[in-house]
Amino acid sequence: MPSDEKPRKVVFCTPTVTRPFPEYLAALEASLPALEAAGWEHQAVFEAGCPYISSARATLLRKALDAKADVIVFLDHDLSWRPTDLLKLIETPGEVVAGLYRYRKDEFEFMGHLADAGGRKPYFRQDGVLAAERVPAGFLKITKEAVDRFIGHHPELCFGARYSPSIDLFNHGAFDGVWWGEDYAFSRRWRALGGDIWVVPDLSLTHHDPDKSYPGNVHEWLTAQEAAETADPSQADAPSASAAA
Repeated sequence: MPSDEKPRKVVFCTPTVTRPFPEYLAALEASLPALEAAGWEHQAVFEAGCPYISSARATLLRKALDAKADVIVFLDHDLSWRPTDLLKLIETPGEVVAGLYRYRKDEFEFMGHLADAGGRKPYFRQDGVLAAERVPAGFLKITKEAVDRFIGHHPELCFGARYSPSIDLFNHGAFDGVWWGEDYAFSRRWRALGGDIWVVPDLSLTHHDPDKSYPGNVHEWLTAQEAAETADPSQADAPSASAAA
């Protein structure tokens, strides 16, 4: 980075019941050398014990903005990743960029819903990044510009002092006869105002239970699906990545 350039800052926001999993803490610590080598200043903020997840995320976001974050990354306390995955997420172009991870169950199923390019195939950007309709909020990058844009479209979700408002970015509840969780509700609102959501496929994210882990990598999963369809064309009618909800 040129010496006259202002350092970029990322703030990691993690809601937790009591404290993050040891695997999360180890992954975050292992990620810092790559971030620092790339010129990123970093800070982590936590919100413990709040029973209302959208409120916890709103409090974390306000802390990140007060810390002058250029990029905000929401991390769930029960995830882990490779040391380079966090930097890859942060530096992938886009105002809203996510990594997908598995549900905590034996069946191999990712959270999120990819955009369909036709023929039940996901839509790829030129750099290999996937378009998405909905994403979970456990490995999620949002830029400060995206937050500003969201506030402009949803002043009804702002609260607190008007000179430094909090924004209920992940406001959840019923919409058009369906109850939406906080992460998919954010995705719906962001896409409704014309925003894109991108997914970095080659991230190795592991979702943890206290006594079991559920590793997954969307790129490897899609590659295996494609190989299976090539070997057995009848598999082409099976649900593709765009149905991984």
